[in-house]
Amino acid sequence: MPLAFHSLSHGPIAFGFFNIETDLLLLENYFFFAPCFCTMVKHISGKQSHEADDIGLAGYFIDQPEDTGNLTGAIQGTDLSGFIGHVYQMFPFPRNPEEFKQKARGGANRSVVEELLSRWARSTQIPVLVEEGAQRVRIAEFIFSKEVFPELAAYVWHGGMPGWQDNMRPDYVIAMKEAIISSTSAIFKDCEF
Repeated sequence: MPLAFHSLSHGPIAFGFFNIETDLLLLENYFFFAPCFCTMVKHISGKQSHEADDIGLAGYFIDQPEDTGNLTGAIQGTDLSGFIGHVYQMFPFPRNPEEFKQKARGGANRSVVEELLSRWARSTQIPVLVEEGAQRVRIAEFIFSKEVFPELAAYVWHGGMPGWQDNMRPDYVIAMKEAIISSTSAIFKDCEF
């Protein structure tokens, strides 16, 4: 489930997986697939200079909150409106709480999720700006400190709030962590997973 992370620009904001059957992440009203996020983190981890670096993140944006849907209502099965509600129509919350684990094979459902996204969201290149000198990362309009940005990567490494099913992580998540461990970037200097 998405968790609240502190941004320097907007205070607490939602980030994370929102359905265990897809590898789609949300950042407030932006959506992007976890492999794209991990590739972006790997790029940042390889950055050594103190100059700003502008990176793009392929994703989607939903303009109207009602088009996003109600995550709590979708999980409970009481409000299946908007994009999130329709994802939960396709992939309902598990009846057995022990089955509430993020699936490493979430990418297998990408075409179904992309079709749903096309109904509510517009495709966009989400700007990501690394301000190495200031040791901040901006994703769209959200600014994260060098202490919080690695927490986003750690969240994906852990498989969100429920964790990865059977502790099995996708290869792109493992590659992200390896890049962070060997990073000389100031953004990941004190990062611990």
